[in-house]
Amino acid sequence: LVENHDEAVTKDFSDVPSYLMRDLFVAVGRVKDGKYDGSKDNYTSMRVSELRMKLAEIGLDVDGSREAMIEDLQKIAEDSN
Repeated sequence: LVENHDEAVTKDFSDVPSYLMRDLFVAVGRVKDGKYDGSKDNYTSMRVSELRMKLAEIGLDVDGSREAMIEDLQKIAEDSN
């Protein structure tokens, strides 16, 4: 996507689910910026599989939307501070 961004902006993505586009943008941003460090405060940059692993480690439900998993992890982090 980064390499072919000129072509990508001419495409119609109206039939693509919004969660898929959001995950794509997160992945592209992670690679482009090199900012992902795996820290617990960086949940929005984590892959769904990483979010599920974090939830499983603390015994929480690993099902649900990406946003719900991030919210659960952020709430736990806030409660522990």
